[in-house]
Amino acid sequence: MRVRPSRLLPALLLVAFVPAGAVAQVASEAVDLQVVQRIRDEGFERSHIPELAHHLTEVIGPRLTGSPGMKKANEWTAETFRQWGLANVQIEPWGEFGRGWEMEDYEGRILSPFEQPLPGVPSAWTGSTKGTVRGQAMVMRAESTEDLAEFHGKVKSKILLVDEPQPVDLFQDIERRASLESLLTPPEERERPQMSDADRERMYARYRAMREVATAAGDMAAQEGALAILRISGANDGVIRGGGNGSREAGAPEGLPQVIIAREQYNQIWRDLEGGTPVEIELNVKNRFFEDDLQQYNTLAEIPGTDKADEYVMLGGHLDSWHFAGGATDNAAGSVVMMEAMRILKTLGLQPRRTVRIALWSGEEQGLLGSRGWVAKHPELNAKISAYVNVDNGTGRIRGIWDQSNEKAIPVFEQILWPFRDLGVVAVKHGNTGGTDHLSFDAAGIPGFNFIQDPIEYSLNTHHTTLDSYDHLVIDDLKQAAVVVAATVYALANREEMMPRKGPAAATSSR
Repeated sequence: MRVRPSRLLPALLLVAFVPAGAVAQVASEAVDLQVVQRIRDEGFERSHIPELAHHLTEVIGPRLTGSPGMKKANEWTAETFRQWGLANVQIEPWGEFGRGWEMEDYEGRILSPFEQPLPGVPSAWTGSTKGTVRGQAMVMRAESTEDLAEFHGKVKSKILLVDEPQPVDLFQDIERRASLESLLTPPEERERPQMSDADRERMYARYRAMREVATAAGDMAAQEGALAILRISGANDGVIRGGGNGSREAGAPEGLPQVIIAREQYNQIWRDLEGGTPVEIELNVKNRFFEDDLQQYNTLAEIPGTDKADEYVMLGGHLDSWHFAGGATDNAAGSVVMMEAMRILKTLGLQPRRTVRIALWSGEEQGLLGSRGWVAKHPELNAKISAYVNVDNGTGRIRGIWDQSNEKAIPVFEQILWPFRDLGVVAVKHGNTGGTDHLSFDAAGIPGFNFIQDPIEYSLNTHHTTLDSYDHLVIDDLKQAAVVVAATVYALANREEMMPRKGPAAATSSR
């Protein structure tokens, strides 16, 4: 059965927001409801989401780009695609990334003023201690490279605190589910005022200056015999959140170990030192670098199209993660949703008109490197890619999609998504959302879109933290997301025309 649902939309609570005065030509989309029902049945009744997520997060584990875990993830996803019968399976290099790194072991204790464990996670691409070391903690406060002069000759055998202490927010709370009001309120009424170019440049200048001071401080401390650097967690409640502070450059000195510790313990040590109480710390940090292959890779596979096989609809998410936990919500969630969407389409034997290609990216956490590299490597495909859709905002169910300031895409998504209003998919919103791989396509003038998801606890607890584990996945939400994605890409692949483009002048920046 083929239906043309555009005339039904006003009654269906699927709401789009178009700029005032904009006139969009409404295309009539043919949505095959029998296929939609088959996709729903397969995705909800015979889902592979639990086992895919388990293997990726608890068998392979963390997937820092360049690490053995990332290599295993590329190989496992490629082999899984082959077993499913997908075509053109590739582990494709996208460019030089630099050396790899992984954490082998960490032990830490505060010895005085009283003994206590010091849980921590080494910051990526930082070095190791020479076995177990003991040293006095010391605050090294510097707002400029000139400020470092006062610490010359004072840091030998010290364990340094270089970040300012941060308050603990005792009243944090977020909505786990997006309310209808938040989804249906026009974005212009809710968005913060846009930052001016001058303010943005000042912000970037401050960031560059902070990085310069941090790099100079680490270099000076290493040269003068400091033992390690402690960094403060970006999260509350004993949760450790961080990233990487070391160098990926092949052959560069490994530098001092830098260990991220809980905000509460960092503040405690700082207060002791500022109050004149000595603090002695014991650390044993073992990290490993890899320089045998400086290239990094994406995993790709496809379902070939029929009469429009030389055109593409792409779906993807980033496969890499940080090393603090299993990288479950960021972004095993998006990866297994996209894998499951492909499995559903292949299992049902659906034959899309355009080729449907999945891409699982590496290097996203370091600046969308894998997807940027792929787009730059394949300029011949730009005009042939009808659309790219992405999932990378945690474990929450899909509630709609952003049009990425391409209002001509709104009526297309309105009609394709309307059969999922009963699953909470209610909004097609005009505006931009950033921070992930659809931006690499958007910047090249290719229609690139990111789905809207329920927040659950993503920003509060799991994003780049030690809590980003399988137990923080909402499996039923991921099943819903896979069903919505599978139906969306199938419908896009079967459109008579390619997705409308907004043109290079309207393409949004990738950062």
